[in-house]
Amino acid sequence: MLRILRIDFNPVADKAMRLRFLCVMVLASLSFHAKAQNLTVIDSLRQGLSSQRSEAQFDLLNALGFEYRYSYPDSTIFYCSRAFELGKQIGVKKNLSKPLSFIGLAYANKGVYNKSSEYHERAIQVAIDQKDSVQLAFGYNNLGRMYFDGGDLERASANLVRSRDIFEVLQEKLGLAYVYRSLANLYKSQQEFEHAVAMSTQAYELRKQLGDKRSIVSSLLELGLIYEAMGDTKSALQKMQMADSIARQVNDKVTLAELELGMAEILYAEKEFKAANEKASEVLKSVLGLSNQKLYIRASLIRGKYLKSLKQYHEALAIFEDVILKSEQSGNLIFQIEAIQCAALCYKALNQPEKAHELDDKSEVLAERIKNTNLQQQIERLQFQLQIEKKEQENILLKSTQTKNESQLIAQRFQNRLLIGLIISVTAVMFIFWSYNRKHKFINQKLQVQNHQLSDLNNEKNSLMNIVAHDLKAPLNQILGLAQVMELEGGLNPKHYQYLNMMKQATRAGSNLIIDLLDVNAIEETGSLPTFAEVNLKEWIEERVTSFDVAARTKQLSLVLSAQPPQSFYTDLDFLSRIFDNLLSNAIKFSARGSEIGVELSATDNGIELVITDQGPGFTDSDKQMLFQKFKKLSARPTGGESSNGLGLAIVKTLVDRLNGTIELNSQPGKGATFVVRIPSGNK
Repeated sequence: MLRILRIDFNPVADKAMRLRFLCVMVLASLSFHAKAQNLTVIDSLRQGLSSQRSEAQFDLLNALGFEYRYSYPDSTIFYCSRAFELGKQIGVKKNLSKPLSFIGLAYANKGVYNKSSEYHERAIQVAIDQKDSVQLAFGYNNLGRMYFDGGDLERASANLVRSRDIFEVLQEKLGLAYVYRSLANLYKSQQEFEHAVAMSTQAYELRKQLGDKRSIVSSLLELGLIYEAMGDTKSALQKMQMADSIARQVNDKVTLAELELGMAEILYAEKEFKAANEKASEVLKSVLGLSNQKLYIRASLIRGKYLKSLKQYHEALAIFEDVILKSEQSGNLIFQIEAIQCAALCYKALNQPEKAHELDDKSEVLAERIKNTNLQQQIERLQFQLQIEKKEQENILLKSTQTKNESQLIAQRFQNRLLIGLIISVTAVMFIFWSYNRKHKFINQKLQVQNHQLSDLNNEKNSLMNIVAHDLKAPLNQILGLAQVMELEGGLNPKHYQYLNMMKQATRAGSNLIIDLLDVNAIEETGSLPTFAEVNLKEWIEERVTSFDVAARTKQLSLVLSAQPPQSFYTDLDFLSRIFDNLLSNAIKFSARGSEIGVELSATDNGIELVITDQGPGFTDSDKQMLFQKFKKLSARPTGGESSNGLGLAIVKTLVDRLNGTIELNSQPGKGATFVVRIPSGNK
């Protein structure tokens, strides 16, 4: 076995020679006896199993499932399913979510992301029910990694941040190591290498403290790949050497395959195609009996690209088509897109432009499904929303401080009155009076400063709103207008019309967000007191429902109207219309195709009752807690790709309150929702 104690790197040395040298080192490390998993641990765990129903048996089944998670995910599913059923039967107070998390990891390693998501979400709910903070954080981390593998970076980031926050409060080293590694991968995908290195280094240091050799190897491999992506091959090679020296002590085939595959990817990035192919071929042989789809797909991509570089296009196509099929079955869009693009290049080289064009189109369509292809724009929009929220929070804080100071001033006055009643000395009375005036003057000065700060903050918020109204809304409207002009002029192919529709949807979503923001600001700044006038409710409700016919027909929805309004009713028609439009547009947005939406308007003793019922996904208990808060997106997602900014229901609640009305929600998850709005008749 080759043993390397030290390597001195020369910055001007030939990089290819250094890479070949490290390849020899890693290949030598593979010569030691490695099995699929640590069989000593597995045998020991199996011997401990019995027919007894106890918490110890529950822990043993979980441990067995965890050992199998990489090489034989199906075994993980088997043992952890038994563990979960046993845990329910014996009523374990903690860790019942752990087997569900392991099953989710196993399905992710098999490439079955829909099942992985299902089990991770079940694990999170069980952890919440058991108030198990540690397993809740692990659940968020695992769900975030699953979303990352599937290309959904927005939801990946949200879940990973939740996990990190919990682990940092608990100071759970094992969990922190996992989530820091996950965040490193997320930063690396966005080429934020400085943050990626920092997160990966923290994970490595924590795993050194914990002493898990396999995890240490994994952290070093990850650091090496990050440095290679940065173009720092010297540091990448150093980390790979450190990983190799530890990997030779680990009796785990998957660990060695990951190390080999990491070297193959570095070699390919350095244009050492032949060496990369040799290592990828070795990985394919070593994982042949395993069910780990991710390793198989990564290695196959390298081998296919190598054959393409040799102009062996037919052989390369066979590999790419296999990768496309397996990626499509597992739902991994990133690998699927890369394989499709490589296959398109092969067809172009084989002079089959039609087939190549077809694959290029498919690649573009798949790329659109990845929600974060234009992550920078989403980050900028989020930063803008955070700016407004920050200003609002500062306003609330300053108002709270002002109220506190006023309360202190009142208390001080009361205290001074008591002292004046007890003091008989004129000198003492004068001294207390002077002291009181001094404090009063100081507090008044402080209140004046805070009032100026409040005024400045409001001016800043108004400035932000003016920027939205003038600098953002106008360009969006121009883009929408140009798209409509292009559509009217015609002469475009179906693909171009598809792109135009996507442009129009994106600009309308941006315009709607701006309009909602301006509405919220206008309502809060001016108070927007209602102006009451008599309304013909029958004509009004029929007109409003008709205005939504096109949107409903687009999603094959049925709008069923039942209207028995009072003969005379006074209200602010603009307020009432905005309440109705927001509720009905939400019902259309979140309803499944072919379902029914009910609209009822009836008279009450002193006003009207408006009921809108849909057959959508409904609201969870956590949704109901955030129902009317601004910028709070709930669990349901629009069924037709529409945008949702979390402002509609906040506007509805504010307007209903202004009309002295009430709004109620009747809903259960998966069983639709019913909003009931009751509004009294206003004064003439």
